[in-house]
Amino acid sequence: MKLRNVLVVHKMGYSTVEKQTVDAVILLLKRKKILHRSISRLEVNHEIVKGRDLIIIVGGDGTFLKTAQYTRDTTPFFCINADPRNTEGFFSTTTGKTCAVKLESILKGKIKPKKFWRLSAKINGTEIEPCLNEYYVGQQKPYDVSRYIIQSGKKAEEQKSSGILVCTAAGSTAWCRGAGGKVLQPEKKLFQFVVREPYVGTLLNTKIRKGILKEKEMIKITAKTEGMIIVPDAVGKEHPFPKNAVTEISIAKNPIYLFR
Repeated sequence: MKLRNVLVVHKMGYSTVEKQTVDAVILLLKRKKILHRSISRLEVNHEIVKGRDLIIIVGGDGTFLKTAQYTRDTTPFFCINADPRNTEGFFSTTTGKTCAVKLESILKGKIKPKKFWRLSAKINGTEIEPCLNEYYVGQQKPYDVSRYIIQSGKKAEEQKSSGILVCTAAGSTAWCRGAGGKVLQPEKKLFQFVVREPYVGTLLNTKIRKGILKEKEMIKITAKTEGMIIVPDAVGKEHPFPKNAVTEISIAKNPIYLFR
């Protein structure tokens, strides 16, 4: 693999250990005479990520997830955990100590990027950023009750809960698992939803609590209270989801490619 135009994205305000990792990666690229640009995750936008041969993340999964929301093409990612003693990375499995060997394997074509499927969400027909872990759909204040209509396939039900998680296969080991979701093989073209802390009473009896969906299937949610939002990957923008608005969530057209 030839690298002529690499983007390095790192955290803003990193620790001493994280800075050492960033410096080591930059020095490695200079030694290999690879043209690159280094920016913080706060500077990432759609234009900066375009036309890159490789995007190197030096930080943790949060930096990767945030940057990935801006990509729509097949540019692969290479994630380096900047401080593995304090950060557990599912996507960022490479460390500062192993990045030189891994980069050499990438350059020589010894390893290929893996494909991870994302989700796409539309609010009243307008698409928002894709997610690689999950969408949270619920109240901006999670201790307030969310009221909505959920529809999966031919089944629809009005519910009250602390919100819904709609999760990718790759994200099934994250928030989804803690909420009671099923762990899926990360590269599968599947997704699932989990209703968080459903209300069960005499007026509403929640029956649709979780489910696994396949390619071309969709989950549809209609907001029935004010103050609801939709957030991609817990690091993205809080999108207003007003009363009577409808969101449709399905597998996105474009996956993420990751050297892992």
